[in-house]
Amino acid sequence: MIIVIGSKEDFHSQYVFNKLTTQNIKVKYLDSRKFPIINWSPEGEQDYIILDEEKIYIKDITGIYWRWYYGVTFGTSDIVYREKTSALESFLCSVEPISWNSLQAVELHRKKGLQSKIMQDNGIRIPKTIVTNDANALEKFYIENNKNIIYKPVRGGAYTQKLKDEDLLRKESLINCPCQLQECIDGIDIRVYAFETGEIYAGEILAQSLDFRADENAKINKHNLPKKIQKDCLKIMKLLGLKYSGIDIRLSNSGEYVFIEANPAPMFVHFENMTGYPITDTLIKNLI
Repeated sequence: MIIVIGSKEDFHSQYVFNKLTTQNIKVKYLDSRKFPIINWSPEGEQDYIILDEEKIYIKDITGIYWRWYYGVTFGTSDIVYREKTSALESFLCSVEPISWNSLQAVELHRKKGLQSKIMQDNGIRIPKTIVTNDANALEKFYIENNKNIIYKPVRGGAYTQKLKDEDLLRKESLINCPCQLQECIDGIDIRVYAFETGEIYAGEILAQSLDFRADENAKINKHNLPKKIQKDCLKIMKLLGLKYSGIDIRLSNSGEYVFIEANPAPMFVHFENMTGYPITDTLIKNLI
């Protein structure tokens, strides 16, 4: 049995679900908005979860594909919401060995500044970075980096943008909402799909926009990733507790590979279609 954390509303959740179904592999959605019945204990032998009225023993689940976690829907009171969240997330943490990826890895990605620090502390080249809601610190960082910086959310959910002089006129808004600032690495985007089992698929994304996600017509070509950078990808995954990841790298005009972030629940279907890499097959092989 495979569990997909997500729903048919999310394309990649449904895509993996359907691929498993066509291979006659039993699969169920775990949509956190529809709070499941859970029986969990430290011993674990008779642990189960009920999804769509089917009791599934945890020992019979071979893999969990983490695609989209909606969180627990707020109910009748704060206490009920807190208890449901704690119960479900305790369960999700308990099945970390079979999860691609774990709740802890997903939570770490939501703290992008911390993810960057872990990489830098372990010898991985990242852009110069600050997370701040201090307008003076923002202006100082902007000047120190020759006015060539980008800004993006600390948690994610919006496109990366270039900071401009006129943005400083509204810098006071930082007090209410901090952001992440980084030196802008002029070059091309590299996306790497890496698995702890050793498979690494790299492609260069040729986009007309600063954030390649904003360019629907971006071209993706296979990229021959140097062995050292491949090793760095696997090192990053180990540091961040990832079994697989979509790792974003910027290849500078001077030929330097600069790591941006590692996504624990990446989209991959378009990338696979453009490059021919067997990402789906590799993911499913690991799940089963």
